[in-house]
Amino acid sequence: MHIGSVDESAVLGRSWLHRASPNAKLIALALMIGAVVVTWNVLVALALALMLMTAVTTANLKPRLAYGLAAYPAIFALVFALSSAPNALSGTVIVLKAVVAALAAVIVVLTTPYPQIFAPIQRITPGVVGDALLMTYRSTFILLEKFANLMRAVKLRSGLTAGHPIRAMRATTRALGGLLLYSFDLAQRDYDVMRLRGYQGHLRIGRQPRLSPRTDTALVTGCLSALATSVLWRFEAFALNPYSWIVPLVPLAALLTASALRWRNQ
Repeated sequence: MHIGSVDESAVLGRSWLHRASPNAKLIALALMIGAVVVTWNVLVALALALMLMTAVTTANLKPRLAYGLAAYPAIFALVFALSSAPNALSGTVIVLKAVVAALAAVIVVLTTPYPQIFAPIQRITPGVVGDALLMTYRSTFILLEKFANLMRAVKLRSGLTAGHPIRAMRATTRALGGLLLYSFDLAQRDYDVMRLRGYQGHLRIGRQPRLSPRTDTALVTGCLSALATSVLWRFEAFALNPYSWIVPLVPLAALLTASALRWRNQ
């Protein structure tokens, strides 16, 4: 699930996207998803993808991690496209829309610490929902480490090897059962500790200061421009479709420039 790598990228990154405020990134995400939903022009969708690829490059994100996570929805979109798309062009647009929307969300996750993503959500949801999301985030890493230790212990004590698939399945099942019991115990202990420390039904998350207001403005403006382009090409398709080839040129030039600069600095 790349959970550790995702958290490392979000917390330790120092790029321009990491300096943008969570609220600006969530607004930009909403605008980008709106642009994806509106457009049915394959070249406009391609331009949105190139725009996000430029953001991945300039933010110094790991391409394999970012594109790997964004590729998961493409599998389901491909199945849907093969079963329902009237032609190859429409199927391509369906897959592109899924990948672009996923990549936009992945970029936000890879550049924003988890608590800061859910801080705005916590203000509009019941306290127990926001607290559950935060505690799930914390417990995930504890349980992953516990499961790794359990599997290591099983391998050392029983001589588990790749040549014994049945033994491997049984050992994995036992480890998962032990992990389930441990998770119940962990939840109870966490709740008891929180009550002892004064928990009264709501955890407060401090707001991340706006490190770069200009970055926030530029980010939202860029995504707003993408949405405007999608809307314009959707409702003026008859007049603008012959000029659709122009739309991907700007993000393509930006991507090539960013890639060249990143390669030179390595």
